[in-house]
Amino acid sequence: FGKIEVSGAGALVLLQRVAVNDIDRPVGSAVYTQWLDRWGGIVADVTVTRLAPDRFRVLTGAGYLAADLGWLRSAASDNAGSAGDVEIADVTERWAVLGLWGPRARDVLGRATDDAVDDRALPLRRARGIRIGSAPVLATRLSYAGELGWELTVAPEWAVPAWDRLVAAGADDGLEPIGYRALESLRLEKGYRYFGAELTPRETPYEAGLGAFVRLGKGEFIGRSALLEAGAPDTQPRRRLRTVLLGGAEWLPVYGGEAVRLEGGVVGRLRSAAFGHTVRRTVGTVYLPAEVAEGAPLEVDVFADRVAGSVAADVLVDPTGARMRG
Repeated sequence: FGKIEVSGAGALVLLQRVAVNDIDRPVGSAVYTQWLDRWGGIVADVTVTRLAPDRFRVLTGAGYLAADLGWLRSAASDNAGSAGDVEIADVTERWAVLGLWGPRARDVLGRATDDAVDDRALPLRRARGIRIGSAPVLATRLSYAGELGWELTVAPEWAVPAWDRLVAAGADDGLEPIGYRALESLRLEKGYRYFGAELTPRETPYEAGLGAFVRLGKGEFIGRSALLEAGAPDTQPRRRLRTVLLGGAEWLPVYGGEAVRLEGGVVGRLRSAAFGHTVRRTVGTVYLPAEVAEGAPLEVDVFADRVAGSVAADVLVDPTGARMRG
């Protein structure tokens, strides 16, 4: 991750101005949100954790750190004088983040720490300090894998001891390090979006299926006027992000970017694709006209061939989020 700390008397005002979600939550809250441009397009997809009344940490993709820093500094400059003092700092090198996810994640974490890790002590979308061995850790109950789990923020000098203790604690539960391709498969089965693929300045949160994270009633923020002019939240967008299933139970050489056809005509391109090991099918995402129904047949160009598929449910695995709640 890229990590940005925003602090000072004007920190909350600035973050409320750039975020579509409501950042004014209790200390310890972790808020998932998008940032928009003035046309309502998505320019960032981040998590904001409130560390103190006037101090916040923004986690973003490692490749988007410079862009997000620039966006915050530009917004602070545009709003100079109205928000109070604010400091924006790149703290990426000060922190490492370990992801611990899976149905036995609480058991593993519980063996690695003497602190309470039950749902009451560490509820969903909340952050609290614990110790993993001697390592001080900020445990944030979030999971990009769609399973019970935590993002564990730790100073670099403590990262290896914390890692080793977690690995030892998970030895009897089949704990394994995973790579990004495995995480890509899991997040697509869960319907989670990725900035730069499903989320770009060409899409609004409503087109991306993220309207539930938009708080139009909280007051003015960048892009709010454009969303209201487009009829949000009552008007259905003309297109929206859909999940599709392709081919059969065998892996396909599909990587994202392939043309998607309805009734023979190209209607879009896959934004992402991976083999879903839970559903045993290739899973992809594509923006389609809103009127296209679930179950509609389609084809995807795969090199010289066309592979049949269909529009699927937006969330293929655990649509109620029961696994996240553990």
